[in-house]
Amino acid sequence: MSIVLWIILLPFIAFFIGIFFMAYSRKYTARLQRRYGPPWFQPLYDILKLMAKRTNISHGYMHDVSAIMLLGGTLLSLYFVPVPGFHFFSKYGDMLVLMYLILIPQLGMALGVGETANPNGSIGISRALMLLAGYDVPFVLSFIGIAILNNTTSIYQIMVNQQVNGFHSWHLFTHPFLAIAAFIALFGMMGEKPFEVFIAPHEIATGPMVEMGGKYLGIMFIQHAISIFIELTIYIDLFLGGGGNWIFLLIKMFVIFTILISVNGVFGRFRIDDAMRFLWKIPVLLAIVGVIIVLV
Repeated sequence: MSIVLWIILLPFIAFFIGIFFMAYSRKYTARLQRRYGPPWFQPLYDILKLMAKRTNISHGYMHDVSAIMLLGGTLLSLYFVPVPGFHFFSKYGDMLVLMYLILIPQLGMALGVGETANPNGSIGISRALMLLAGYDVPFVLSFIGIAILNNTTSIYQIMVNQQVNGFHSWHLFTHPFLAIAAFIALFGMMGEKPFEVFIAPHEIATGPMVEMGGKYLGIMFIQHAISIFIELTIYIDLFLGGGGNWIFLLIKMFVIFTILISVNGVFGRFRIDDAMRFLWKIPVLLAIVGVIIVLV
């Protein structure tokens, strides 16, 4: 396909893959808890219902801008993640650029929640920003080790280097300390337990989403679906050799996501201080050991 066609279709591909994983997460978690769970089309139905609402309560200009930053930043990040058949932008923007772009939705959410002046939302976004500092440290350290190993910060080149000798070249097997540290950080990136503290429905009524309704909440659901695709693909590109084709990419995504929601379904959530303490001890220590091994 041409570059223009990929630019048009990729957000839809990422969205529907993310919607599938959202539905799968609900079904899988329900079965773990001996429930039947909602129907498979429920996440898509929720988004259509929210986007169709005529009444949307706006708390001000920044509240409106936050929705644009949330979805726009996610879509911009998507184009810099190499996928089978399309890696045009990833040749011109490396992992460092991608890390900056991923921060745009977080900043947008913080500004929007601040505009609402809801105490539950403020608590939720403060926890989210603290958690961001928690999981970013081990993930960045893991990436530094991988970048030193490959002598490049290009996520596309790192992916290609792992495909030379098949799965024997995957960083998951050659440098497991870095891969495990990044995988633990992935729980925080995706907001899965035990790092779900910034939502915590029983404590702060879903935190950042408490004042979001109608199209605002619908945009948040769309952004979440696309971010699932982005975050899983980044990890796969860095540590599992990327996807030679879409079938292999989807299989890898399915396996990684199943492990994530398996932990999410049986573990409780950390308090914010426990979450930060854990993230700055276990995965950071693993990442430091992994970097030292690479240097030595």
